[in-house]
Amino acid sequence: MPNPLPTTLGLLLFEGCMPAGLFAVADLVAAANLRAGRELLRLRWLSLDGRPVACAHGLALPAEAALAEQPCDALLLPGLWVISEPGLRAALQTLAPLVRALRDLPARCQLWSYCAGVPLLAASGRLNGQPATATWWMAGPLQALFPKVQWRFDAPLVSAARGVTAAGASGYLPLMLAQLARRMEPAALREVQEVLMLPLPRVRHAAFASVELLALQQPWLRELLLTAQQTPATALTLEAAAAALARSPRTLCRHVQAATGLPAARWLRLVKLRQAGEQLMRGGQPVKTIAEQLGFSSEGALHRMFKQATGMTPQAYRRAYAERAAA
Repeated sequence: MPNPLPTTLGLLLFEGCMPAGLFAVADLVAAANLRAGRELLRLRWLSLDGRPVACAHGLALPAEAALAEQPCDALLLPGLWVISEPGLRAALQTLAPLVRALRDLPARCQLWSYCAGVPLLAASGRLNGQPATATWWMAGPLQALFPKVQWRFDAPLVSAARGVTAAGASGYLPLMLAQLARRMEPAALREVQEVLMLPLPRVRHAAFASVELLALQQPWLRELLLTAQQTPATALTLEAAAAALARSPRTLCRHVQAATGLPAARWLRLVKLRQAGEQLMRGGQPVKTIAEQLGFSSEGALHRMFKQATGMTPQAYRRAYAERAAA
């Protein structure tokens, strides 16, 4: 089955907005696309008229295109710097042209926002009749101003048919993680979170250090790893791997050895064994089932290769690492 087309996500700059969340989203999307080996989300930096925007704290940022000129599947509005009800009302008045533009967007364009960006969506009417959330201190003003919205201030994240809203200045994070969870395998998303969010990675066996995708520098090696992950273990020969990269087996062996310090056949085998290790850590599936899912010739073959690579049986590995994975 061919990969679905990427979702075009507009990152909307507007006067007084706080763009830090948009930069964080751009980093998160770049890492997710890299880990997936394809474009899950395609970003476009937009403003109302396509001109540079005076954001919060005197920061001016350029845009790629005007909002009306760039069709998007979804549009993300950041928060803006408001700390009081009068400030909120003044911002809505100042940004009235933007509110009208949001109202006129095609219905197929989902609107996503968090914190003080949510009132702009509410003012556009795009949240009428559907649940939404926003930062807690705005509850009173928003309920008074926009009674047609089904406000749920007890929820940090609310997904509805026409939009997604989140509470808090860091609401972009749960919002984007929820969207990426719909587009990525859980294990892949966990790796992205570890790289970007954790001060230290969760503990893994040292045997798998050379097959951590986000640590690989060469694009061709990342492509090879993704190919290996998608190939059953019994079919993952040097010839098949070389053909996938349009190289000869001899050239592939030389390049993998130079990049990783390991023979190509051993490195490819570690890719599959690392997949087995992830499944051992994350669930209670029998080793036989894991072997079948990953295309090993038998449970015994997986058991033998896993112990040779790690010094541990699959069962011992599960006992040693499952608790750490859950922490």
